[in-house]
Amino acid sequence: MEADLIDEMIIHVMPVVLGEGRPLFGGIPMEKVFRLTDTASHPNGVLKLHYTV
Repeated sequence: MEADLIDEMIIHVMPVVLGEGRPLFGGIPMEKVFRLTDTASHPNGVLKLHYTV
């Protein structure tokens, strides 16, 4: 992320509570704006989120 090499992200959201967990991009000293370009939901509750720059 810091080297500006990411131009898309596909994130899957699982319907499970894990407790504390870790931040997805913790400690990044910059802001980068992504646009949601596609979504999909599955019968088991999983969501797919596709973001692009």
